[in-house]
Amino acid sequence: MSFIKYLKENLKLLVFYFLLMAFISLTIYFDRKNRVLTSNLLYIIFVSFFMLIIYISIDYYEKSQHIKKLLFVKNSEDKTPILPGPIDYKDEIYAQIIQMIYEDFLKITRSTGTDFKENAEFMTAWVHEIKTPITTSKLLIESTGATSSSLKEELEKIEDYVEKVLYYSRSNNFSEDYILSEVSINKVIKESIKKHSIIFIKKHIKLINNVPETLIIDTDKKWLLFIIDQLVSNSLKYTSNGGSIIFKHIKATKEVLLIVEDTGIGIKSEDINRLFKKSFTGFNGRNENLKASGMGLYLSQKIAKKLGHYITIESEYGKGTKVIIHFLKWDNYYDVTKM
Repeated sequence: MSFIKYLKENLKLLVFYFLLMAFISLTIYFDRKNRVLTSNLLYIIFVSFFMLIIYISIDYYEKSQHIKKLLFVKNSEDKTPILPGPIDYKDEIYAQIIQMIYEDFLKITRSTGTDFKENAEFMTAWVHEIKTPITTSKLLIESTGATSSSLKEELEKIEDYVEKVLYYSRSNNFSEDYILSEVSINKVIKESIKKHSIIFIKKHIKLINNVPETLIIDTDKKWLLFIIDQLVSNSLKYTSNGGSIIFKHIKATKEVLLIVEDTGIGIKSEDINRLFKKSFTGFNGRNENLKASGMGLYLSQKIAKKLGHYITIESEYGKGTKVIIHFLKWDNYYDVTKM
């Protein structure tokens, strides 16, 4: 720090000092009742000016040393430098602000790193999942006994996997891709059932849809269809041949419940509270469906909450599962943000 720059930064103090000394000197000099000798007045001015020089010298030295430390940090290759301690209150505030910005930067960096890792893990799992139906389709095409229904089933699996990764990539930018409107739940259910019709027929699974056409919910049709698709897909995976899947609803005071109930293998009690965690497959995923990625329910819950809904699960192992979508009424939508 140059001395000229220091004087410029302290120009107000110097101007104030000289004005003050001029006022005191003139007051003493022109006051006829004051018997202070001119030599004494000059002595007072000299001593005060000498003290000012001492103050400026000490203050300049301290600040120049502080600037040197800051410049050293600035030019250092260390990406996590330790700043020198503040020398006045203003610097202390600046240091606090810098620390807050640095901590926010670390949080964002960690979050970005975590998201990148999770995305990489998901993409790896997805690639392994999609390889299976592609390979199966090739074998069916090469086989003389291949049927159009078998090929269609494998292609629908590919479509489901591709759709899942697309919705996963969009879920973080949800606010840019949704439109709330009045949606008939029954129509969404029928659309989902149509997509999975081949598996329903192949496994002879009985479908019971007790949801009336008049049940209207304020939501986004596209995202809700994805959620119901995941629930239907899970029920079909874990329901044996000849089982059944039931759709029904309950109108409560503060919400409307859509229930998807199946007669499948159910879920272990110790897995219930962890089903909505990313990549969690549980006992069934490790023993019944080794290709499970654990992303379907995670994405469904994430999207549901962004729509103002949420999902709960009731199940007893060996006796089937109930998945419940809670559609909160508009005056209760705020409650879901506290979950």
